[in-house]
Amino acid sequence: MNVNKKQFNFFRFFNEAFVLTFSFGSACVILQYIYKSHLALFNLWMLPILIIGWYFSSSSQQIDNLGTKNLLASLYKTANGIFIQFCLVVLFFFSAHQTYNTRRFLVIYIGLLCVFIPFEKIIYRKLMVFLHKTGVNKKKILVVGAGKVGLDFAGVLKKNTHLGYEVVGFLDDEHKSGLNGQYLGMIDDIDKYVSTDMSNIDEVIIALPNTAHHKIKHIANVVSNHAVKLRIIPAYHDLINSQYTFGIYNGFPMLTIRNEPLDDIHLRTIKRLFDIVFSIFVLVFICSWLFPIIAIAIKLSSKGPVIFVQERWGRKNQKMKCFKFRSMYMQSKDVSGTDGKYQQAKKSDKRITKIGAFLRKTSLDEFPQFFNVLIGSMSVVGPRPHPTPLNIESKEVIDNYLVRHLVKPGITGWAQVNGFRGATDNPSLMKSRVNYDIWYIENWTLFLDLKIIFLTFWKTIVGDKNAF
Repeated sequence: MNVNKKQFNFFRFFNEAFVLTFSFGSACVILQYIYKSHLALFNLWMLPILIIGWYFSSSSQQIDNLGTKNLLASLYKTANGIFIQFCLVVLFFFSAHQTYNTRRFLVIYIGLLCVFIPFEKIIYRKLMVFLHKTGVNKKKILVVGAGKVGLDFAGVLKKNTHLGYEVVGFLDDEHKSGLNGQYLGMIDDIDKYVSTDMSNIDEVIIALPNTAHHKIKHIANVVSNHAVKLRIIPAYHDLINSQYTFGIYNGFPMLTIRNEPLDDIHLRTIKRLFDIVFSIFVLVFICSWLFPIIAIAIKLSSKGPVIFVQERWGRKNQKMKCFKFRSMYMQSKDVSGTDGKYQQAKKSDKRITKIGAFLRKTSLDEFPQFFNVLIGSMSVVGPRPHPTPLNIESKEVIDNYLVRHLVKPGITGWAQVNGFRGATDNPSLMKSRVNYDIWYIENWTLFLDLKIIFLTFWKTIVGDKNAF
């Protein structure tokens, strides 16, 4: 069902590297023959950098081979990869101190990628469908278990014809009359259906409950005597997401439902080093002159301290002190006196000072949190930390809410750059924010952090309607 990942990824990467090279070369040709200009020879070193960047961005975002939304998901990930190409080209020209033809090359190259990369993916998918229809690499599947899981699985295969699988029928101890002739018999008949002189079955899929342990073991013993591949859909499949991992621990098979890249100490070290370098850079070159200006403005606008310290939850639900520039009047209350619920800041909130409104709109109120990053209680990028009362309220009504605390909280995050910033008093909004945070945790890469930082900076410039 799954193609060997290493072989599959190498083949796809080879195709996409060819498209990158073709687009790069075409951009150079267009510059030379249409606009009568060309890039300097040293710019050819940009091509291997772009290909390496594409490799890391594509390999860090695996896509399931099976799924009705596979093409849409693939195109979405393609957009992420093209965005990273955009950033790499800008970074290359910036580091080379070159402005001549930069914008023109960038527009042509990225424009060609936006056309050719999706085109390659669509053509590849169409080619697979054509080959499977002509019988090339077509595989016949026998499903053992005609319950909901087995029927749903067969329906997925039917919708994804490009995978080249054909369900020849079902075996089940309960007679199923509504299978349009695909009910073949009892589970104990498995032996005659996997023999090579009968239906020529390529794979057997077991879709039985865990209580059918003995039957599953019997099927495995029978199938192992024939040249047929056996696959088992675990009864707890609905708990497994796309980021699962499977391993062997001292002889015991272990399925990990949620894969977290930052569980790896090497990756955590990389992220921590980036946090230290980035926070020192911001504190030295930006905050050193910006903080005194903001401090004076806050003091002149209202009475009270410049820095507001609030208890929030960090990694593994540990309480931490989060630093912010004070943006509200001193007499403001976080918890409502009527219902005891946490009061999130809202648009035109009377608790917010005039200078505070500006600081919140531009996210300058969050800059003291770079000290949190430097001391290690926060990261530059991660799920935003919530105040203790909001955490207590949300964990009771939002599924998987505390999963977002598996990593350090961040000054900015994936949810924030996707529009989920500001008040989340509506449970559906909080649920969406949590989903984005969990996606970030399961798909973390350093490239993703850089992308989020860039998008945060961009949204600060163009404005965010949810910033208040």
